[in-house]
Amino acid sequence: MLRDTAARWIGKARWIGLLLAAAALAVAGCGAREPLSRPSVLLITLDTTRADHLGMYGAARPTSPRLDELSRESAVYERAYAPSTWTLPSHASLFTGKYPKSHGARYDENGPLVLGDAIAGPANWKRIRARSLASGERTLAGLLGAAGYRTGAVVGGPWMKRVFGLDRGFEHYDDSGIERLNGRLAGSVTDAAIAWVESLHGQPFLLFLNYYDPHTPFNPPSGFVSAVASPEERPHGAARNQRELDILYDAEIRYMDSQIGRLLDRLRELGLYRDLWIIVTADHGELLGEHGLTGHGRTLYEGELRVPLLVKPSRGDAPTGRLRERVQLTDLFPMILQRVGVAVPADTQGVFPRGDRPAIAEVDPVPDAGPATNWRAILDGDEKFLESSAGDRLLFDLARDPAEAHELAAERPERASALARVLASSFAALPEAPAAGLEARSVDAETQRALESLGYLKAPEAGRAAQPQP
Repeated sequence: MLRDTAARWIGKARWIGLLLAAAALAVAGCGAREPLSRPSVLLITLDTTRADHLGMYGAARPTSPRLDELSRESAVYERAYAPSTWTLPSHASLFTGKYPKSHGARYDENGPLVLGDAIAGPANWKRIRARSLASGERTLAGLLGAAGYRTGAVVGGPWMKRVFGLDRGFEHYDDSGIERLNGRLAGSVTDAAIAWVESLHGQPFLLFLNYYDPHTPFNPPSGFVSAVASPEERPHGAARNQRELDILYDAEIRYMDSQIGRLLDRLRELGLYRDLWIIVTADHGELLGEHGLTGHGRTLYEGELRVPLLVKPSRGDAPTGRLRERVQLTDLFPMILQRVGVAVPADTQGVFPRGDRPAIAEVDPVPDAGPATNWRAILDGDEKFLESSAGDRLLFDLARDPAEAHELAAERPERASALARVLASSFAALPEAPAAGLEARSVDAETQRALESLGYLKAPEAGRAAQPQP
């Protein structure tokens, strides 16, 4: 009797165990769903944001707790680079997979966009021109839209306005509200992004967001300076020195980070976050006193050229962790297309995976705006070589000298000359952007006022032409 009772209990226990095991397997199976073949894509650019001022790249101040959280489930690229150091050409490269020489969105003395038409000032402002994307360029948004994706964008900076051509291919492009000294604030960008996502009904989408807050002038919303600096460090009013300016810059990043966190929270509430492929990068960085310089768009030093890059996979279907392979913004175009199953155009210049191919970059001078020097750079292994139109030649070993404090061209002339030849041949191999089909047109007055107020077109000093600040 006792043996029979015990046997029955043992049988029941085994049966219960099997049921629990089956339930556990079912739960595990739900958590390990098949990878999505066509995940929705959230692509974010952090305008003017240096990699080394974010927590996951070693920032000294707590600038990015929400992005740091995202980085823990992402691939974090430690050597990501822009193809230029100002907004328009870098974003055009991101959207086309091409370098500025070939996509055409850049300063150009013969360009169709006459920047000075609506601004009272010296006559040479009428000759400051730029070009938008070359006619016929295929864009990321256009290709994904043709593949059945809904495509939307919300932007915060003046060079992102429609007139400059970066809206090509987007069915929804929100460039409203870019009138403040700080451009469009991150809170407004997040509000509009959430509203657009909530208007969709289950279709795969590409959402591009441009957060502009860390661009000058630095004027963070109340409370964010105290989030990154101790009471004794905090500036009172305008920054009086470079250290206080750095704090304001970091506070702008912290505010932007909080609004990105708010967006991610809402995506979780909507049940979209886990399946979403999220890519966060920057168009360029910012010099903060290095080499005696501040700002961007004038050189190709690391503070301007190196950018953050985080890639959170959809459903955890790709490796995460820190990656040392070099990548450029041009490479994100083929990376995204390959992942969602869209054919990469044959004339794409970006490559993914990039392997050990050198990276190249350029920044061109402002036409007819006083003395200016253009720069080109190549990164090969741990070496970086730069040369300018004024005859400068600089060589750095970034592994030993990440701050670019010790210039090596004089010590290693043969290596500098070898890299100069590779740099020249790399640019010579790039086709020029076609000029045919472009019509001269003026930037609208609202955009002009926004550019002027944001420092893109500055009032001239006595006897000296003004230069746009990209």
